[in-house]
Amino acid sequence: MLLYLALPVMLIIAGILSYWYSTSLNQAVMQAKLNLSQTADTISAKVNEETQLAVRTTEIMALAQQNGLFGDREASINFVRAVLKMNPSFVGASFGYEPNADNQDQAYINAPSLKEGVYVNQTGRFLPYWHRDFNDSERLLLEPLVDMESSLYYEGVRQQFLRDGNTETMITEPYVYEGRMLVEQSSPIIINDKFVGMASVDRALADITEFLQTIKQQLKIDVLLLSQRDNVIATTLNHSGLKTKAILDTDYASIAKQLKLQGQEREILSANDPFDSGVFYFDKAKVATGNWTVIVRRSEADIIGPIQAQFKPLLAAAFASVLLVFLLFWYFINRTTKRINIAIKSVEQLANGDLSIHVQKYMTQNDELGTMFRSFERLIKASKDIDQVCSAIAAGDFSKTVSKRGPYDRLSDSINLMSSKRHEAEQALVEQTIELRRTQQELVEAEKMSSLGSLVSGVAHEVNTPLGVCVTATSHLREMLIETKNKVASGSLSKTQFSEFISEVDLSCDILLKNMQRAAGLISSFKRVAVDQTTEELRNLYISSYLNEVQKSLYHTLKATPVDITISAKEPELEVYSDPGALAQIFTNLVMNSIIHGFKNGSQKGQISVHIDYSDSVCIHYQDNGRGMTEEAEKKVFDPFYTTNRAGGGSGLGMNIVYNLVVHRLKGQIFIKEKQSTGVYFFIQFPLTLPN
Repeated sequence: MLLYLALPVMLIIAGILSYWYSTSLNQAVMQAKLNLSQTADTISAKVNEETQLAVRTTEIMALAQQNGLFGDREASINFVRAVLKMNPSFVGASFGYEPNADNQDQAYINAPSLKEGVYVNQTGRFLPYWHRDFNDSERLLLEPLVDMESSLYYEGVRQQFLRDGNTETMITEPYVYEGRMLVEQSSPIIINDKFVGMASVDRALADITEFLQTIKQQLKIDVLLLSQRDNVIATTLNHSGLKTKAILDTDYASIAKQLKLQGQEREILSANDPFDSGVFYFDKAKVATGNWTVIVRRSEADIIGPIQAQFKPLLAAAFASVLLVFLLFWYFINRTTKRINIAIKSVEQLANGDLSIHVQKYMTQNDELGTMFRSFERLIKASKDIDQVCSAIAAGDFSKTVSKRGPYDRLSDSINLMSSKRHEAEQALVEQTIELRRTQQELVEAEKMSSLGSLVSGVAHEVNTPLGVCVTATSHLREMLIETKNKVASGSLSKTQFSEFISEVDLSCDILLKNMQRAAGLISSFKRVAVDQTTEELRNLYISSYLNEVQKSLYHTLKATPVDITISAKEPELEVYSDPGALAQIFTNLVMNSIIHGFKNGSQKGQISVHIDYSDSVCIHYQDNGRGMTEEAEKKVFDPFYTTNRAGGGSGLGMNIVYNLVVHRLKGQIFIKEKQSTGVYFFIQFPLTLPN
């Protein structure tokens, strides 16, 4: 009987091994080709990323010149140095002006050198070139560019623009300089449709060569990197005479031509390598920026070899396994019945709540397997009950419970307890949320009334000054009047004394009138602002005029600080229908925020600029030149209770109130815009007309 089993088993094993060998070989070749193509794409993407960085950098340098940097030679030198310092892969960066393009050449003919070097030629032409010291890459050197009229990086870009108006960045062919492979990217500087110079960076290709060597070590894949003119830029092949040569002038010309004839289609090429014996697979990928080409190769022997090495021991193991099968067959026949009984006991335990397996079609059998499957069905039903209860809990229904299935069922107790605890937690969460919202609203109202209280205190102090002057003038006038009446009664009043009395009366009346008008103006401004802040009525107003009224009400606070506020608007200014109370609160909070945080509680001199612009909506540009905000503060500035001045009594509600007023009261939006210097820049936008 065992003999009849041996022959079929051996045939089956032989068939399995043959099928495995064929399938593994095909899969290995297919996977290797796929990896080869993916590697080519990865290298192409890496090279393209580095080239795009250099291209974008030169374009940014040219844009900087075109947007205000042109002619500022000192700033331009510092800009080039910063570009080179921030990009380790760049070995040089430069600007080159046309002769006397900025009308400053004459002034620099005999100018002394800078500490780092010179940056003009003998005619004073602006040609700064920052480059890394070949012996110390951290050291940056400055010198003037040379051979401008014969170089592709300058004259090539210039002729390209003069010929057809092309302003694209030019990427030169790579070349070897001081033992390193370099490539240059140059962008023209165009001002008033006139070529005035170029911006350029030099990039070393050493990092790409190291990257290619890493690919070779990890994947056993060799790489050839070709320039736009099909010159070899970098390679992992250990064959001298390839680098910097045209690929069509090497022994790889035939393979390169076949790959090039494929065009945009991708097909793995199988060919004999001209240097290394054996069949190799080749593929190519294009580098979008610079129009370079990546060619990769891998040996067929490296792919098939591991499969063949695995097959021999497997074949020996297969024959050894036949003998083992015979022994195991006898062993398992004697163990089968015992294992089935053990399985039944295990299933009975699982039916009490440990695990669930569902095989329903064997339930009608009356043997041990039938008993096991009926136990499985019990477990399935229990699992469904648990699923229904858990689904109800997830939907917020805590009325359902799980029935206990047996003395070992702890799961049902845990689920019922979880349901009860979650119900209690959700009820507590609802109550805490209501309380938190009420507390937050009270804090917001307290912040608002605190602001109004500060306004009242400041206005009262300012009104007290002109009223005090009025009291003094009135007292003086009364004394003069009593003295004059006495002289009239005694008949001793002279004409000169009467004239002096008239002059004093006129001067006192003038003082009284001016100071009473000043007090009336302060009270009028305070009345308008205070009424607006304590009501939510909408009305027509000119925003710049209204903000000036609010500024007057803040005079007591602002006069103690060296901070100037400038409010301007686009002419002609439009009348809007909006919420003046919200505008006053927003303006007050922004100003106080700048004074406290931007100007160190008003101890530093500064400038606040508010400009109102109009399009389809109202646009308010609020800027200060204070200390500005950190990156974390910018992200959390509108969060409630977030403050960087907790020790100084800050509540963290000021900017949150601003956000809520803009979004909810004015139906608009507010966000922080990027700025060119220090300070903060808030942009506020809301409709010209608010609905009632």
